[in-house]
Amino acid sequence: MDIRFLIKVIARIGYSAKCIVYCILGVLTLFVAFTATNAEEVTKKSVFQEILYTPFGSVSLTAVTIGFACYVAWRLAQGITNPGDLDMSKPKDMLMRLFYFFSAIAYGSATYVSLKVLMSLQDNSKQQQQQIGDSILQTTWGALLVGAISVAVIIFSLIQFKHVFKTDFMDKFVSSMPRLQSRIVVWSGRLGFACRGVLYLMVGAFFMNASIAQKSEKAGGLPEALSTLLVQPFGPWMVSALGIGLIGFGVFCGFEGRYRKTD
Repeated sequence: MDIRFLIKVIARIGYSAKCIVYCILGVLTLFVAFTATNAEEVTKKSVFQEILYTPFGSVSLTAVTIGFACYVAWRLAQGITNPGDLDMSKPKDMLMRLFYFFSAIAYGSATYVSLKVLMSLQDNSKQQQQQIGDSILQTTWGALLVGAISVAVIIFSLIQFKHVFKTDFMDKFVSSMPRLQSRIVVWSGRLGFACRGVLYLMVGAFFMNASIAQKSEKAGGLPEALSTLLVQPFGPWMVSALGIGLIGFGVFCGFEGRYRKTD
Protein backbone atom coordinates (compact mmCIF):
# COMPACT_ATOMS: atom_id res chain seq x y z
CA MET A 1 0.00 0.00 0.00
CA ASP A 2 1.26 3.49 -0.90
CA ILE A 3 2.42 5.22 2.31
CA ARG A 4 0.97 8.55 1.11
CA PHE A 5 -2.45 6.97 0.64
CA LEU A 6 -2.22 5.40 4.11
CA ILE A 7 -1.34 8.74 5.72
CA LYS A 8 -4.24 10.40 3.87
CA VAL A 9 -6.67 7.78 5.22
CA ILE A 10 -5.28 8.15 8.75
CA ALA A 11 -5.65 11.95 8.59
CA ARG A 12 -9.25 11.79 7.36
CA ILE A 13 -10.23 9.29 10.06
CA GLY A 14 -8.63 11.55 12.69
CA TYR A 15 -10.49 14.67 11.56
CA SER A 16 -13.77 12.73 11.45
CA ALA A 17 -13.25 11.63 15.06
CA LYS A 18 -12.68 15.27 16.05
CA CYS A 19 -15.94 16.18 14.31
CA ILE A 20 -17.90 13.75 16.51
CA VAL A 21 -16.23 14.77 19.78
CA TYR A 22 -16.52 18.54 19.25
CA CYS A 23 -20.17 18.30 18.21
CA ILE A 24 -21.03 16.31 21.34
CA LEU A 25 -18.96 18.72 23.45
CA GLY A 26 -20.97 21.60 21.98
CA VAL A 27 -24.27 19.89 22.77
CA LEU A 28 -23.18 19.27 26.38
CA THR A 29 -22.23 22.95 26.64
CA LEU A 30 -25.72 23.93 25.45
CA PHE A 31 -27.19 21.70 28.17
CA VAL A 32 -25.11 23.59 30.75
CA ALA A 33 -26.47 26.92 29.47
CA PHE A 34 -30.16 26.14 29.88
CA THR A 35 -30.42 23.17 32.26
CA ALA A 36 -29.16 22.23 35.68
CA THR A 37 -26.20 20.36 34.19
CA ASN A 38 -22.97 21.08 36.10
CA ALA A 39 -20.25 22.81 34.07
CA GLU A 40 -17.70 20.50 35.71
CA GLU A 41 -19.22 17.65 33.70
CA VAL A 42 -18.30 19.21 30.35
CA THR A 43 -15.00 17.50 29.59
CA LYS A 44 -13.66 15.21 26.89
CA LYS A 45 -14.09 12.36 29.39
CA SER A 46 -17.81 13.13 29.67
CA VAL A 47 -18.04 13.14 25.87
CA PHE A 48 -16.51 9.68 25.72
CA GLN A 49 -18.92 8.52 28.43
CA GLU A 50 -21.87 9.87 26.45
CA ILE A 51 -20.70 7.92 23.42
CA LEU A 52 -20.32 4.77 25.54
CA TYR A 53 -23.90 5.07 26.84
CA THR A 54 -25.43 5.16 23.35
CA PRO A 55 -26.67 2.01 21.54
CA PHE A 56 -23.61 0.11 20.27
CA GLY A 57 -21.63 2.44 22.55
CA SER A 58 -18.59 0.19 22.88
CA VAL A 59 -18.27 -0.11 19.12
CA SER A 60 -18.77 3.64 18.64
CA LEU A 61 -16.25 4.58 21.33
CA THR A 62 -13.75 2.09 19.94
CA ALA A 63 -14.10 3.79 16.55
CA VAL A 64 -13.60 7.25 18.11
CA THR A 65 -10.57 6.03 20.08
CA ILE A 66 -9.03 4.63 16.90
CA GLY A 67 -9.89 7.91 15.18
CA PHE A 68 -8.07 9.93 17.83
CA ALA A 69 -5.09 7.60 17.59
CA CYS A 70 -5.08 8.19 13.84
CA TYR A 71 -5.13 11.96 14.44
CA VAL A 72 -2.10 11.62 16.74
CA ALA A 73 -0.33 9.65 14.01
CA TRP A 74 -1.21 12.34 11.45
CA ARG A 75 0.15 15.13 13.65
CA LEU A 76 3.36 13.17 14.19
CA ALA A 77 3.61 12.62 10.44
CA GLN A 78 3.20 16.37 9.89
CA GLY A 79 5.93 17.11 12.43
CA ILE A 80 8.35 14.48 11.18
CA THR A 81 7.88 14.46 7.38
CA ASN A 82 6.87 18.13 6.93
CA PRO A 83 4.28 17.54 4.16
CA GLY A 84 3.48 21.27 4.06
CA ASP A 85 7.09 22.11 3.07
CA LEU A 86 7.52 24.48 6.01
CA ASP A 87 10.67 26.59 5.80
CA MET A 88 12.75 25.79 8.89
CA SER A 89 14.69 29.04 8.47
CA LYS A 90 11.52 31.00 9.34
CA PRO A 91 10.54 31.26 13.05
CA LYS A 92 6.82 31.08 12.18
CA ASP A 93 7.23 27.80 10.30
CA MET A 94 9.49 26.39 13.02
CA LEU A 95 6.82 27.12 15.63
CA MET A 96 4.14 25.56 13.43
CA ARG A 97 6.14 22.35 13.10
CA LEU A 98 6.72 22.31 16.85
CA PHE A 99 2.99 22.83 17.35
CA TYR A 100 2.31 19.58 15.48
CA PHE A 101 4.20 17.67 18.18
CA PHE A 102 2.39 19.48 21.00
CA SER A 103 -0.91 18.72 19.27
CA ALA A 104 0.08 15.04 19.07
CA ILE A 105 0.78 15.03 22.81
CA ALA A 106 -2.54 16.73 23.64
CA TYR A 107 -4.61 14.37 21.53
CA GLY A 108 -2.53 11.44 22.72
CA SER A 109 -3.70 12.34 26.22
CA ALA A 110 -7.31 12.49 24.99
CA THR A 111 -6.86 9.09 23.33
CA TYR A 112 -5.63 7.70 26.65
CA VAL A 113 -8.71 9.09 28.44
CA SER A 114 -10.97 7.60 25.78
CA LEU A 115 -9.27 4.22 26.20
CA LYS A 116 -9.73 4.34 29.97
CA VAL A 117 -13.44 5.10 29.58
CA LEU A 118 -13.75 2.29 27.05
CA MET A 119 -12.09 -0.14 29.47
CA SER A 120 -14.08 1.24 32.43
CA LEU A 121 -10.95 2.09 34.37
CA GLN A 122 -11.30 4.28 37.45
CA ASP A 123 -9.59 7.68 37.41
CA ASN A 124 -8.38 8.72 40.85
CA SER A 125 -5.55 10.92 39.62
CA LYS A 126 -7.18 14.37 39.92
CA GLN A 127 -6.15 14.94 43.54
CA GLN A 128 -2.70 13.56 42.84
CA GLN A 129 -2.32 15.88 39.84
CA GLN A 130 -3.32 18.87 41.98
CA GLN A 131 -0.71 17.93 44.58
CA ILE A 132 1.95 17.66 41.89
CA GLY A 133 0.83 21.00 40.44
CA ASP A 134 1.04 22.70 43.84
CA SER A 135 4.55 21.33 44.45
CA ILE A 136 5.69 22.60 41.03
CA LEU A 137 4.18 26.05 41.53
CA GLN A 138 5.87 26.43 44.91
CA THR A 139 9.22 26.62 43.12
CA THR A 140 10.37 29.71 41.24
CA TRP A 141 11.10 27.80 38.04
CA GLY A 142 7.71 26.09 38.24
CA ALA A 143 5.82 29.37 38.54
CA LEU A 144 7.83 30.81 35.64
CA LEU A 145 7.13 27.72 33.55
CA VAL A 146 3.38 27.94 34.14
CA GLY A 147 3.55 31.67 33.39
CA ALA A 148 5.33 30.92 30.11
CA ILE A 149 2.68 28.33 29.25
CA SER A 150 -0.07 30.87 29.94
CA VAL A 151 1.57 33.37 27.59
CA ALA A 152 1.86 30.68 24.89
CA VAL A 153 -1.83 29.79 25.31
CA ILE A 154 -2.85 33.45 25.06
CA ILE A 155 -0.77 33.87 21.90
CA PHE A 156 -2.42 30.74 20.52
CA SER A 157 -5.83 32.27 21.27
CA LEU A 158 -4.89 35.38 19.29
CA ILE A 159 -3.95 33.14 16.35
CA GLN A 160 -7.47 31.68 16.51
CA PHE A 161 -8.92 35.19 16.19
CA LYS A 162 -6.59 35.85 13.24
CA HIS A 163 -8.11 32.83 11.50
CA VAL A 164 -11.57 34.31 12.07
CA PHE A 165 -10.77 37.57 10.30
CA LYS A 166 -8.41 36.35 7.57
CA THR A 167 -10.02 32.93 6.91
CA ASP A 168 -6.50 31.71 6.07
CA PHE A 169 -7.58 28.22 7.11
CA MET A 170 -9.12 27.91 3.64
CA ASP A 171 -5.58 27.43 2.28
CA LYS A 172 -5.62 23.97 3.90
CA PHE A 173 -8.51 22.78 1.73
CA VAL A 174 -8.41 21.42 -1.81
CA SER A 175 -9.33 23.89 -4.54
CA SER A 176 -11.85 21.43 -6.03
CA MET A 177 -14.19 21.75 -3.02
CA PRO A 178 -17.71 22.68 -4.25
CA ARG A 179 -18.86 26.27 -3.68
CA LEU A 180 -21.62 25.44 -1.18
CA GLN A 181 -19.30 23.32 0.94
CA SER A 182 -16.70 26.09 0.75
CA ARG A 183 -19.17 28.60 2.19
CA ILE A 184 -20.11 26.24 5.00
CA VAL A 185 -16.42 25.71 5.81
CA VAL A 186 -15.82 29.48 5.94
CA TRP A 187 -18.65 30.17 8.38
CA SER A 188 -18.26 27.06 10.51
CA GLY A 189 -14.53 27.74 10.66
CA ARG A 190 -15.04 31.35 11.70
CA LEU A 191 -17.55 30.28 14.33
CA GLY A 192 -15.32 27.50 15.63
CA PHE A 193 -12.09 29.49 15.73
CA ALA A 194 -13.84 32.41 17.46
CA CYS A 195 -15.09 30.00 20.12
CA ARG A 196 -11.62 28.47 20.51
CA GLY A 197 -10.10 31.95 20.73
CA VAL A 198 -12.37 32.90 23.65
CA LEU A 199 -11.81 29.61 25.46
CA TYR A 200 -8.02 29.63 25.05
CA LEU A 201 -7.87 33.26 26.13
CA MET A 202 -9.73 32.36 29.33
CA VAL A 203 -7.59 29.27 29.93
CA GLY A 204 -4.43 31.35 29.45
CA ALA A 205 -5.73 33.87 32.01
CA PHE A 206 -6.47 31.02 34.44
CA PHE A 207 -2.93 29.68 34.14
CA MET A 208 -1.45 33.16 34.52
CA ASN A 209 -3.48 33.58 37.72
CA ALA A 210 -2.24 30.19 38.95
CA SER A 211 1.35 31.23 38.23
CA ILE A 212 0.98 34.50 40.16
CA ALA A 213 -0.90 32.96 43.10
CA GLN A 214 1.23 29.77 42.99
CA LYS A 215 -1.89 27.68 43.47
CA SER A 216 -2.81 24.97 40.97
CA GLU A 217 -6.55 25.22 41.72
CA LYS A 218 -6.50 28.66 40.07
CA ALA A 219 -5.75 26.99 36.73
CA GLY A 220 -8.60 25.62 34.68
CA GLY A 221 -9.97 24.50 31.35
CA LEU A 222 -13.35 24.37 29.64
CA PRO A 223 -15.42 23.58 32.80
CA GLU A 224 -13.92 26.51 34.68
CA ALA A 225 -14.45 28.81 31.68
CA LEU A 226 -18.12 27.85 31.49
CA SER A 227 -18.58 28.28 35.24
CA THR A 228 -17.01 31.75 35.05
CA LEU A 229 -19.26 32.82 32.18
CA LEU A 230 -22.43 31.47 33.78
CA VAL A 231 -22.25 33.90 36.69
CA GLN A 232 -21.86 36.91 34.38
CA PRO A 233 -24.78 39.00 33.08
CA PHE A 234 -26.34 37.10 30.16
CA GLY A 235 -24.13 34.18 31.22
CA PRO A 236 -26.37 31.39 29.83
CA TRP A 237 -26.47 33.13 26.46
CA MET A 238 -22.68 33.45 26.35
CA VAL A 239 -22.29 29.78 27.25
CA SER A 240 -24.83 28.80 24.60
CA ALA A 241 -22.84 30.84 22.06
CA LEU A 242 -19.74 28.83 22.97
CA GLY A 243 -21.74 25.63 22.60
CA ILE A 244 -22.79 26.65 19.10
CA GLY A 245 -19.17 27.57 18.36
CA LEU A 246 -17.96 24.13 19.46
CA ILE A 247 -20.55 22.49 17.22
CA GLY A 248 -19.42 24.79 14.41
CA PHE A 249 -15.83 23.66 14.91
CA GLY A 250 -17.01 20.06 14.86
CA VAL A 251 -18.67 20.69 11.49
CA PHE A 252 -15.45 22.33 10.30
CA CYS A 253 -13.46 19.24 11.35
CA GLY A 254 -15.94 17.07 9.46
CA PHE A 255 -15.21 18.99 6.27
CA GLU A 256 -11.49 18.68 7.02
CA GLY A 257 -12.02 14.94 7.03
CA ARG A 258 -13.34 15.16 3.48
CA TYR A 259 -11.60 18.09 1.77
CA ARG A 260 -8.40 18.94 3.65
CA LYS A 261 -5.10 18.73 1.80
CA THR A 262 -3.01 15.86 3.13
CA ASP A 263 -0.33 15.45 0.44
